[in-house]
Amino acid sequence: MPASTNPWIARLRPASTGQLRLICFAHAGGGAATFRGFAQDLPDDIDLCVVRLPGRESRLREPPVRKMGELVGLLGEALDELLDVPYGLFGYCSGALTAFEFARYQRERDGRPPAALFACACPSPAMVLRDSGAHSLGKPELIEHLTALGIIPDTILNTPGLFDMFEPSVRADYEVYETDDYQEAPPLDLPISVFGATGDPSTTVPTLLGWREETARDFSLRLYPGDHGFFDKDRQSLTAAVSGELRTAAAAVRGDAR
Repeated sequence: MPASTNPWIARLRPASTGQLRLICFAHAGGGAATFRGFAQDLPDDIDLCVVRLPGRESRLREPPVRKMGELVGLLGEALDELLDVPYGLFGYCSGALTAFEFARYQRERDGRPPAALFACACPSPAMVLRDSGAHSLGKPELIEHLTALGIIPDTILNTPGLFDMFEPSVRADYEVYETDDYQEAPPLDLPISVFGATGDPSTTVPTLLGWREETARDFSLRLYPGDHGFFDKDRQSLTAAVSGELRTAAAAVRGDAR
């Protein structure tokens, strides 16, 4: 299926002819719009692809996926066409856990694994608070929770009709995140780079450092001042780090293949 007609893949700028690709996964309830800034900041030779899950944006009428096992299986089919060049996976917030499980899925089915994994504002897979129950909160409590994180525009949270359209996808994404059946397994054979903020209520330094246990290769942690909003405020620094480390990881993959 050509990428331009694949509903799972959103392109925010023309496809690159380069030999590098970055596949991005948004936060709970998020879609392709989350990564508009990446389209501005990433070098042109990196092909930017954003995963668009059912239940949002152009797929609003489709029922959202609620379980991680089902989701990564669907992604395995939907994203296969993108794995023909060295690629990295970037996950923001709950999207980082999906990116991690997709990397594991590729390894387990002996597929084409990513060259690198980038996790932003997300606890390590073993340290996710799976009993937090955000997906089953009452509507007022869910809105309060999302307001505290600051990742959803106030226009959506404060407009009942808009939030009613948004609510099913954010609940489904939280259910995927909170009910993921994490299993201990050998670490991934790829570098993991983690980005976090010192005042982010969704993570702590120990939960970010926990990602180190998931890689047999290089690990890095960058901490920014502020809260969950560092994803936008420090975006240029973040995208510069991602592009540089993706190039290094891709070069290593090409070297190993020789």
